Amino acid sequence: MGIKDPEPGKFSGKALLKGKKCVVTGGALGIGAQICYTFAENEAEVVILDYNREAAENTKSFITAAIENSKVHFVQADVSDRAELKKSFDEVASIFEGSIDVFVNNVGIIQPCRIEDIISDEESKTFDRIIDVNIKGTYYCAAYAYPLLVKGVDPALILIGSCASVGSEGQGGYAGSKAAQRGLLGTLAKEWKATDDYQAVRVGLIEPDYLEKTAITVEKQYWLDLANARRTTVDKISDDTVARTKVPLKREARLTEISEVVMFYALSTYLNGEALSVSGGKTMRL
Repeated sequence: MGIKDPEPGKFSGKALLKGKKCVVTGGALGIGAQICYTFAENEAEVVILDYNREAAENTKSFITAAIENSKVHFVQADVSDRAELKKSFDEVASIFEGSIDVFVNNVGIIQPCRIEDIISDEESKTFDRIIDVNIKGTYYCAAYAYPLLVKGVDPALILIGSCASVGSEGQGGYAGSKAAQRGLLGTLAKEWKATDDYQAVRVGLIEPDYLEKTAITVEKQYWLDLANARRTTVDKISDDTVARTKVPLKREARLTEISEVVMFYALSTYLNGEALSVSGGKTMRL
């Protein structure tokens, strides 16, 4: 089953982000690609910041062909490499003439592993990679984005997290990395406050849960590994199976339903420091 192409959403053609300068990490596939599409169809100029050149170029071509007069760029980046990432941000700064209005930190990797296994040679490498990309990469991107965001118009940094941040059996490394985003959210909302010299940069966190099957780039082996880590079988843990039993809406989220919440946060200029769960009611908090 292939990865689903981005598609028009409810706000298509309304130009809600007209003239906005937006950057999306991990924008080549899945949620990131849909966010890029939603931004572009609302007349934002978009930079896809991604390591996967082929996939990013394909997404760029798809969007520019589907949306007339859309402006989409690609900048290659490895968010875990601090020195190389600076070069990527220099390129972004050049494209956008020194400012960003919306920065979406979407990039992340997911790999099952039980906590007691991370001390093995093989699993420790997996754990280190998750930390390098999901935690260090997110922090590096925030640090490099701030000088550009603070010069933007109603600027916002939006983190794409996961409902796994409160714990996920068999995915301790991933869950921990997403919990770290909650800490970063609260910290930046305070540190990036308005001062006499600088405007505030708003910070938000969007936490999706179960996604339609073609939304993310995970192989069949992922489900086998996760089932093994949870001491169960694949048919009992797939997103569509769990969504039907645990989500009040009885289905997974569509990609547009995630990207439109991201756009809502970008547009809501008094929304700051908040984590929004997009789980169909599974993780409702009263």
